[in-house]
Amino acid sequence: MAYVGTQLGVSVLVLFCTMAPSPGQAYIYAHYSNMTSMLFEDLPALFGPPLPKDGLMGVLVEARPQNACMPIDPPPVSPTPSDPNSTTKYIVLIRRYDCNFDIKVLHAQQAGFSAAIVHNMYSNSLLSMGYSNDTIMEEIEIPSVFTSYYASQILRSFIIPEKGAYVILKPEFSFPLSYYLIPFTGVVSMIFIVMVIILIVRCVQHRKRLRKNRLSKEQLKKIPTHKFVKGDNYDVCAICLDEYEEGDKLRVLPCSHAYHCRCVDPWLTQTKKTCPVCKQRVTRPNPEYSESSDSDGESGPHEEEEGATSEADSERTPLLRPSNPASSSPPPTYSSTVTSEAAVATVTTSALHDEYYSPIEDSEEGTDDDSDTTELMGRGAVRV
Repeated sequence: MAYVGTQLGVSVLVLFCTMAPSPGQAYIYAHYSNMTSMLFEDLPALFGPPLPKDGLMGVLVEARPQNACMPIDPPPVSPTPSDPNSTTKYIVLIRRYDCNFDIKVLHAQQAGFSAAIVHNMYSNSLLSMGYSNDTIMEEIEIPSVFTSYYASQILRSFIIPEKGAYVILKPEFSFPLSYYLIPFTGVVSMIFIVMVIILIVRCVQHRKRLRKNRLSKEQLKKIPTHKFVKGDNYDVCAICLDEYEEGDKLRVLPCSHAYHCRCVDPWLTQTKKTCPVCKQRVTRPNPEYSESSDSDGESGPHEEEEGATSEADSERTPLLRPSNPASSSPPPTYSSTVTSEAAVATVTTSALHDEYYSPIEDSEEGTDDDSDTTELMGRGAVRV
């Protein structure tokens, strides 16, 4: 996924680098009479090179002939062999009509001008100048713009006659929406993908934790059930608080607590795999934990004798004991096969049910039960 994020970042960077703003229109900055300036709108031509980003400054000269449909006079001063590094640039003002725009600009280029301004006649509307011949268009190497008739009158009256006056042709770059939208969309998409990945990882981790704390359907089927008969030691379901009736199907947990199957099954499969009352696990603990417990038990007989009394009275020891306290053997586990005539679960050996264990075996495992709830709600144990 890191590789994908890197590729997205590179793509966004390429978009930023390759997308350049396109010039929509340009301006003519006319400077004269002690830095007095005027601004005129114009449109760049559809042929020839674009205007430099920093603009093009030069002295304005009117074309002769004005329509530039034939070769025109060169600028008054041009670079000479004695001054080849002269930086003075000249811009020619050309009248519209009589021939195509590309021909007018080509004649200005051949005369030595650095740029051309073509103005409208008796109209202030602007248009984008096109070309009529591909061969001529490919020969044009100077930029050109189209301006209004009003601008030509001002330029002809104030700029051309005055010594020291000059004009600057500067493009105005329009930034299209896609120039900002595409990189922004790429960045937002990359952030969204990262957030989705994090969310999926968190959900998977949460599902694993829930699955670890819940009982599977296969494990649930191994817990014995008992059909209630009057006279049993079970009287009230601690979950729904309803008294058991003849024929109710009960789920008997290894801790000897019984509940309605319809009540305890959702608890075991959707919440926790522990007894709702005494909080003891209904499955054996982790084998690693069992091994560590066994190794602790083999530390010595003296430690076992000293810990016997404290273990019996430990606060983690279940408060509910089997109904036959005199028996020293661990409470038996129950198989899923039940005889309705005797109304008690068939006793089997613990070897047949490795998935379960007695409460005494799990006395060292930490529990978070509420003692008051256990004392008030726990009832009886299974008869043997």
